[in-house]
Amino acid sequence: MNSDHKDLEKIEDGLSKKLIYRKTEKENTKIIIDFSKDKQEFTNFLDVYKILLKVNISIPKIYEVNQQKCKIYMQDFGNDRFNKIYNKNNLYKLLKLAVDNIIVIQNETNLKNIKILKEYTFDDLKIELKEFVKYYIPTSKISNFPTSKFYELWESIFYSENYNMKNFVHKDFEFVNLFFLESYESHLQCGIIDFQSAFMGFIGWDLLSLLENPRINFTRDYNDKLIKYFYDNTSTIENLNTFREQYYVLSLARQTRLLGRWRKLLNINNDNKYLDYLKITKSRTIETLNKIKNHELRSIYEKYL
Repeated sequence: MNSDHKDLEKIEDGLSKKLIYRKTEKENTKIIIDFSKDKQEFTNFLDVYKILLKVNISIPKIYEVNQQKCKIYMQDFGNDRFNKIYNKNNLYKLLKLAVDNIIVIQNETNLKNIKILKEYTFDDLKIELKEFVKYYIPTSKISNFPTSKFYELWESIFYSENYNMKNFVHKDFEFVNLFFLESYESHLQCGIIDFQSAFMGFIGWDLLSLLENPRINFTRDYNDKLIKYFYDNTSTIENLNTFREQYYVLSLARQTRLLGRWRKLLNINNDNKYLDYLKITKSRTIETLNKIKNHELRSIYEKYL
């Protein structure tokens, strides 16, 4: 296959280092992913691909792998990304379809077949929280922020909540990485891409990535219903109230990181879309706080957010 990028359609892929192109060959199209700027992502993609091949979900078929150039030639899922086609009439259908796929992934993977993945730890959480402390706090003109207490509180919560971090996590399971495949049936109508950042973590991680997405300001009217639906159809070991609390605490952690991330990117790129992301993320953070029972955690956010 000709690996020259001339005459190829470049596909935007956000902040990732990888380059994505669409190649047309007669009546068929293929996707070329160029991982040459991040060879570890190339390896990760292939490792996770092997895991997900054993799961009854729709992921793009790989046609060819160029190990030397870190390029992958694969199936084209088309243009019907969930973030492009959703509206108020089909939102619940798409969310439910996506949740069905998370359920299948959780029920068909186990520690034995995902042990190659890195397990999420408090050190990982702290690195993410630092984005909030480093970028959001200073630009929000907040003085005397109790940084040490902030980290200590999160560490205490992380260990006291007894999270089971032994489940498959896609990490970026959101509308931008999901495609509607009309010719497929049932849950397989949801095509899933961009899984090279997968790790071992909380069973509801991809659920909260999907439902609490700050990039797309869709209604939360269906969230509680879908959280219960997910819980009822997966083999969680905690009761529903415990699962729900863990879900919202980790959702708060994710929103916290993103508040810092959007502020950082706004400073670097001066793009007003990050102002929109900040506004949505802050709103979702406040909604999440109202769901959390931990009063100490709530109070520190309510004071400084």
